[in-house]
Amino acid sequence: MHLNFNWSQKKVLVQQLFRVNLQKISWKSPRVLGSISMTIILTGGLTYYFSTTTSAAAVILNGQQLGLVQNVNIGKNLVETTLKQHGESFGLSAKTHDQITYKNVRVNPAVYLESTLSDKTLEDKLTFYLEGYKLEADGSVIAVLPSKEASDQVLKDYQDYFVKPSNENKVTTVNFTEKISVEAAEVQPDQMKKTDQALKMLIDGKIRTRDYTVLANDSWWLIARKNNMLTDEVLASNSGATKDTKLKPGQIIKLVDSTPYLTVVSQGTYSGPETIPYDVVSKVDNSLGVGQTKVIKQGSTGSKVVTYSYVQKNGIDVSKQVLDEKITQTPVNQVIAKGPNSRPVNVAFAASRGSNGSSSIVNRALSLQGTPYVFGGTTRSGFDCSGFTKYVLASAGISLPRTSYAQFASGSLVGKNSLQPGDLVFFSTYSSGASHVGIYIGGGRFVHASNPTSDVKVSSLSESFYASRYLGARRY
Repeated sequence: MHLNFNWSQKKVLVQQLFRVNLQKISWKSPRVLGSISMTIILTGGLTYYFSTTTSAAAVILNGQQLGLVQNVNIGKNLVETTLKQHGESFGLSAKTHDQITYKNVRVNPAVYLESTLSDKTLEDKLTFYLEGYKLEADGSVIAVLPSKEASDQVLKDYQDYFVKPSNENKVTTVNFTEKISVEAAEVQPDQMKKTDQALKMLIDGKIRTRDYTVLANDSWWLIARKNNMLTDEVLASNSGATKDTKLKPGQIIKLVDSTPYLTVVSQGTYSGPETIPYDVVSKVDNSLGVGQTKVIKQGSTGSKVVTYSYVQKNGIDVSKQVLDEKITQTPVNQVIAKGPNSRPVNVAFAASRGSNGSSSIVNRALSLQGTPYVFGGTTRSGFDCSGFTKYVLASAGISLPRTSYAQFASGSLVGKNSLQPGDLVFFSTYSSGASHVGIYIGGGRFVHASNPTSDVKVSSLSESFYASRYLGARRY
């Protein structure tokens, strides 16, 4: 026989069968009592467990548990914040190669409080790095910057520090002597530099500090000379020292100097005004006493616009070549009447020197070798550098200003490759600017009142001290 039931009928049948079977099972049976007991125990145990523990997340670093946080998201945020803080001053977020994982746990609240992961603990244990760009010169790392753009900007700013184009200064090329490269690198945050820090470091150069023991007869100027420095640089290395500060033999002083990390080589042409010194014409006037002079006609300087090509290294001229000169105002000669010499002479006349004048200047200068160096000296009993040049050129009828600075500011500019005997050559020695001067004698040599220990002597332009301090030359 085949029976057909609908869904409601099936549901009623099942409920009837369940009630019949339930009635057959006594609640007092061991099976039911056991199940009820187990349920009560488990429920109580779970209730106690959840009431006496708290949920947390363990932060695991390279397989070792560092501490606990409230949940995984808080742990991730803590790591992210720590990394960000170590790069934010450079506009970066630090990164790490450490393996960081998280595990959900439940622990006693007291244990959680004791094991809570602090910012400092994470910072101490976590290793991190920044992705930057190494700025290298000839294979040596100079600085690491946050981006390639920052590195390029530092290089440009360094060039601009020395090279300043203008309407008068036409710059044609700007390059570095060193081979420059910028490469990506991973570095520690304390190795990274901001653009202004890197630029200052480049401008300051490699700083070197050393001790110097003062010798007998040493002076600030002489110490600077012996160590290829400026007097101002030596003084600046010793706090409170001035040019009047006395030195004692055996005294220890500091010498702080620097060498550039990078060398900017620029080439171009410069056009600017220069003064043309007037010549001095002297005539004998027997109505005057011996050694007496009288200005008959006052001289006046002229002016000209000079265009020259140049090569500079870090803003200092290493070569100049005159390309063009245009006189804008002609100088007027000064005429001086002189009393007779002790020996009878008819007429003495001197004007702008030619080849004979150059020869007489050189011969006169060389004849004074060995004359003592005397600061402020202008006579044969002793010369300083500018007193020597003034004295020698006066013998050829050429009147010079008293100081080397004023002498450099007058005369006609002469390129180093165009030097002729009798030209004056200038150097930056004990202070910036034209602080030393000598007379060129040909063959790359010059004669000068050198210093208190060597007097008037001949030196070479190729000597390291003078080659590095060469400033320029003037012709009178």
